[in-house]
Amino acid sequence: MKIVAAAIQMTSEPLRVADNVARADAMLRQAYEGGAELAVLPELFNTGYGLCPDFTPYAEGRDGPTLEYLRKRSRQWRMDIAAGFVEREGRHLYDSIAYVTAEGETHIYRKRNLVFWERFRFKPGRDPLIVTTRWGRIGFAVCADMIYRRVWHHYRDRIDLAIVSAAWPDFADRETGKKHWLFGHVGPLSGAIPGKVAYDLGIPVVFANQCGSTQTMIPVIKEWIADRFAGLSSISDGLHGATVLAGVEEQVLLSALTVHSHRGLKSWRSTSPSARVASSSGSAPSGSAFSAVASTGEQAGAGR
Repeated sequence: MKIVAAAIQMTSEPLRVADNVARADAMLRQAYEGGAELAVLPELFNTGYGLCPDFTPYAEGRDGPTLEYLRKRSRQWRMDIAAGFVEREGRHLYDSIAYVTAEGETHIYRKRNLVFWERFRFKPGRDPLIVTTRWGRIGFAVCADMIYRRVWHHYRDRIDLAIVSAAWPDFADRETGKKHWLFGHVGPLSGAIPGKVAYDLGIPVVFANQCGSTQTMIPVIKEWIADRFAGLSSISDGLHGATVLAGVEEQVLLSALTVHSHRGLKSWRSTSPSARVASSSGSAPSGSAFSAVASTGEQAGAGR
């Protein structure tokens, strides 16, 4: 089945929820007018992503105003929408994705692999999420989730499309573009990993990342840099076509995808990193691009 998907790459200002939702609305409208049946917004699109004093006043349950807005637009435009937000349940906050359908359903996935300062703000999720839609089965990941082998190990042969919502930094000076000496290699991986996962699992992957300015604390050495988000949102069609890649500025990325139910590859034999990711549990494999980022998350936790 052919569908049109949109990866919405946007800038979100920290804690300016009304402004961020208005910006997202304009870009969602552009996606709708471009024929999108599925739109994906970045991680924490409404609150922005950063080391904020307290997300609690801006956190929402599934009946909060942001999700009500998303459901309204989804029904109005007959377009499923995935969007990152701060979820509140009891006294706990989660870095979550809401997936709302044109039929009025709401599903929530909670980020399982927290890195850097996230460990102080959020509780990690425990479970994967697979949603059966009119196109097939969709699996979800948030940012650093996509570098861990156990995430794709569970999803392999169980999903027909993957959605990744992110606020992946570039680890580079936002004025000069100079890469950080220790973590500068990590930023560009946001443009590479989704396509590798799509090819190895034989399914489409829609990856929506934030763009614009941010402040990043380098783990272990605890150095702050005037950073930017990496952008490089993408729509990868697995074995059916080349990856469509955004740049580093705001963009509504549109592309047709071929979704086949049960289309996942049966063979796990591959020399590429994400196939090895899918074939065993634990952290990312040693010597791969994934291991560099996974160890970053582990070091960040150890540094605290």
